[in-house]
Amino acid sequence: MKSKLYKKIMALAMAGAMTLSLAACGGNDASQDSGQQSSGQQSAGGSSEDSQDGEEQVAEMEDTTIHIRVMNEFRNLDKVLAKYEEMTKDDPIMSKIHPEFVWVAGGDYKDKLTTAMIGQEDFDLMFCGGWHGLSGFIQDGNFADLSSYFNNDAFPGLKNAFSEDFVKAMTSYIRQEDGSYMKGIYGINLATFYEDTRGFMYREDLRKKYECDPITDEASLLEFVKTVQEKEEGMIGVSLWNFFRLDSPWYSAKHDHVYTQDNVNVLGDQTWVWVGLSDDNKTVLNVVVPGDSAEEFAKMPAGYQDDFITAYIQDRTKWNPYLNPNRGGTDTVEKPAAIAYSTLSEYESKVKSALETNPDEEYGFYVIEDAQRNMEEGAVICDMATNNWLVVPEWSEKTDAVMYFLDWMFGSQEAHDLFELGIQGEDWEAVGEDGYKKLDIDENLAYSMPTYSFTQNPTYIRVSEFVSGNEEIKSRFDYMYDTATYELSPLAGFVFDTTNVETQIANVSALSNELQLTISMYDADEAAQKIQQWHKDATDVGLEEIRTELISQLQAFLDAKNAN
Repeated sequence: MKSKLYKKIMALAMAGAMTLSLAACGGNDASQDSGQQSSGQQSAGGSSEDSQDGEEQVAEMEDTTIHIRVMNEFRNLDKVLAKYEEMTKDDPIMSKIHPEFVWVAGGDYKDKLTTAMIGQEDFDLMFCGGWHGLSGFIQDGNFADLSSYFNNDAFPGLKNAFSEDFVKAMTSYIRQEDGSYMKGIYGINLATFYEDTRGFMYREDLRKKYECDPITDEASLLEFVKTVQEKEEGMIGVSLWNFFRLDSPWYSAKHDHVYTQDNVNVLGDQTWVWVGLSDDNKTVLNVVVPGDSAEEFAKMPAGYQDDFITAYIQDRTKWNPYLNPNRGGTDTVEKPAAIAYSTLSEYESKVKSALETNPDEEYGFYVIEDAQRNMEEGAVICDMATNNWLVVPEWSEKTDAVMYFLDWMFGSQEAHDLFELGIQGEDWEAVGEDGYKKLDIDENLAYSMPTYSFTQNPTYIRVSEFVSGNEEIKSRFDYMYDTATYELSPLAGFVFDTTNVETQIANVSALSNELQLTISMYDADEAAQKIQQWHKDATDVGLEEIRTELISQLQAFLDAKNAN
């Protein structure tokens, strides 16, 4: 239920009596010292003296403390909160909203979150990861529906920071007992980009040493891997971690209406499920898995009516000679590798970690997927949402205050930088238009915030000196941050309800977890045999029931989504 304050402001906004601009960020009259003012201090028709009802146009707010919990440690937050209070002291609404923070270590967070849900603990805003059971908590009604605060002129900061497509991506579709769907926004997604660029970090110094060609495609990558393994004693070609995405049609197939993504991979990440849709993306043609019959593939969209899954896996076996020779055994420690999987967002930390041990090494970054490597527009069709979310407990009575605070924080670069990076000139300084560098400050005084659990947003981007100083890497980040790189998947927002096939899911998933690792130990023919054996075993324990249920739910989801 919305508060009286919310209803009052919404009525005023709809009547045109005022334009609420709690985050007048970026306005020419705003200054760092005066902070941001809510337009609760203004009216579209002039000052309050020009209106008999002027005082009624100023939204009222009692002093309110909002309790916020984030995952993992923040440090020296007090000085940032003091700056916030200074910046908002003259704002009639924001000056009354006082955030109070606690943090919980990541290893304990899921248990603490579950306890908070059961006990309805006194929190008004919390971090919740997708892996913490977000969809289940939403399904059970634990989180407030925040839909009315987005795409709303009364909350311009949120409207500016969360695009229409991003809001669509945040929308959840909750399956009802009768199979219908109810939609709402039950979490605020935290992201600086819509999907991380996947690739390999490779030893650039060794490429130069052995005069290998620049690594621009799969052929040059493979030749480099071969060369290093042959010539560098004690090294292997490829680290096995997340190697399975190499050469996969994970991205490219979506442009042909064939989708695999986290929310449909109900058998585990090692056994991808592929969903074929009609040309208009409104009808499920079929769902296929490794080892399916020709009849199943024949129902798929054109170009995918043969067993493309086995073909992809068999082609990938050409890399097997360059993997850890002890894979699958008890010795899981790999030798150093010429290339190792890395997302673009992790590249900086991984390179810096490697250089701490061997400062003479050099690294480059190779993007796995062709269209992204060529920086094509619209290359990535995805959910446009990460696993990191902020949620408002359904029982909180301070939802308005929470959303005003977030409207302020996401309302300007200045406000966002404060909670993201700390005090400008003390903790950090700007570099160019979108860069920053941390200043040399006593670590006991330096501000830090686990930004992935509180502040990240694609509208407010600053890159590190490491990124801004490397032209190639900077261009990759610019491409990853560009909204034109992405299209929203028609399956975004789908959550599979396992209730009817819970046992079957458990049984098949138990077979699936190590399937790809097992396949990577064999040649192409043996890999095909392993896939067929897996399919037979999975069919015996409920694979077809899962397929039928998944198709049914996907179709009901698409019907509901397209009806709105």
